[in-house]
Amino acid sequence: MDMELNAEQLMIVHDIERQLGARLHDLPAVFYSDGATDATVFSLGGKYLIKISDLRTIQTQREFLERVPEGVFQKLLCWNEGLGYECFEFIDGEHYDGSLIEPKSAILQIKGVVESYPEYTYDKYGFLGDEKATWREFLLDEIDYAARTIPEISQAKVLAAVDEIGDFAPKKYLMHGDFGTHNFLLQNGKIRVIDPMPVVGDRLYDFYFAILSDADIFEDLSDDYFLGFFDDYEAVYKKALLTVALYVRMSRAAKYDKANFAKYKKLYEAK
Repeated sequence: MDMELNAEQLMIVHDIERQLGARLHDLPAVFYSDGATDATVFSLGGKYLIKISDLRTIQTQREFLERVPEGVFQKLLCWNEGLGYECFEFIDGEHYDGSLIEPKSAILQIKGVVESYPEYTYDKYGFLGDEKATWREFLLDEIDYAARTIPEISQAKVLAAVDEIGDFAPKKYLMHGDFGTHNFLLQNGKIRVIDPMPVVGDRLYDFYFAILSDADIFEDLSDDYFLGFFDDYEAVYKKALLTVALYVRMSRAAKYDKANFAKYKKLYEAK
């Protein structure tokens, strides 16, 4: 939606011009909704994407984007914590649509993305700025948050899965944290990823989280197919982590993808 920039937004644009040495203020502005909050997001000239963000978001996204390889994730061009914004490259792509890419092709690209996550030396797990002492504690917190949306669904299976995971301490990676098709753009058949919510933890969780983010990916494929990747993990652990990711994703579907909620519930009940 085309709109005129207000005084705060013009100040941000002038600061970006100063940092990048480019003329931006006369480029046409298009405003967007970020889908989950009332955050202000707008593009300039189809080249720059500006997000007005809180301090924690700016700091954690920068921590992630400065460590991952270019070419898959949005490139962070500049930021200003005082003015509360981030400026990214504008990705000219289509929002993810299952009709545009085969499920197995999507999964292979998803696997490639999580394999690009950097190892992260840190003494805790979870969302940056809200870390937990152990991997188990993080997963239980994810389950507890999800349960608020789907209180009618029994937690017996997912809690049994956490018991199987036990006190396992996986290798730590800095991962996207909200890794799903709602944050995927397709550019010439290649998945580009936006809007990280960085998490320290097991990259396998993000792998399952993304596969289970869209019924177009998982509906016609079996658990055995998903579990066939990442052979360096024990089968019991992989099955348990897949169950946790499914439960959490089911809660998201109950809120954001109600048309497909029954598919998630059926898959969970079959565990």
